[in-house]
Amino acid sequence: MYELTPQLLNLYQDCPRCFWVEIHENTKLPSRGITSLQSGMYLALKKYTDGYRTKKKLPPELSKQIEGVFLPDETLVKKWRDHKTALSFEDKTLGFRFTGNFDDCILREVDGKPVYIPMDFKVRGFNLEEENHDQHAQLKLDCYDLLLKKNNFETSGTGYLIYYIPEEVKELGAVQFNVQVIQFVSDDSRAMNFIYEVVKVLNDKIPSGAKDCEYCAWGDAGVNMMKQSLLK
Repeated sequence: MYELTPQLLNLYQDCPRCFWVEIHENTKLPSRGITSLQSGMYLALKKYTDGYRTKKKLPPELSKQIEGVFLPDETLVKKWRDHKTALSFEDKTLGFRFTGNFDDCILREVDGKPVYIPMDFKVRGFNLEEENHDQHAQLKLDCYDLLLKKNNFETSGTGYLIYYIPEEVKELGAVQFNVQVIQFVSDDSRAMNFIYEVVKVLNDKIPSGAKDCEYCAWGDAGVNMMKQSLLK
């Protein structure tokens, strides 16, 4: 059974060949751009949101742009953040299990019923106008919407991507961030169709790599060097 995640689907977006190799050869590719500083920042952000969770309100930089509160069930949030206990579903006919762990989730009441809205944090070093529409983020939020629905949680069909962009360093090492909130329209059927596509690719022979994939270019160059040395 294939073990799939939103992150692996993002890898497929980057390079189908690298995705296929990682699944079939159980070969973990080097981290693509996530530094230890970013990892530390994500942990700090989760602690920060947890502090407001107990207060049952959003921090001031989010409260004017987002309606609702952080999901108040701390035990549930802890489970959803841990890959071992995160939301998942499986399709035994197609032979895959899909699992995704959230950064956080907004709870909002609509017509007296709880509605769950996934959130994803992103730390970056430059302003949004310097980057095109984030296809990775769109797919991840589609996947979170799918996971919630598959586990019988009502969704709003939207999700939030929260950008934290450093602006300046102040006294005592305090960093001032520019926080930008982007609301995405999420579509669980789009995520499901994408999963069907990647499963079909996994059931076939190894696909071609992306033209701009540095890993494939490096690997092909190494193979060519070996072939040339054997011919000498």
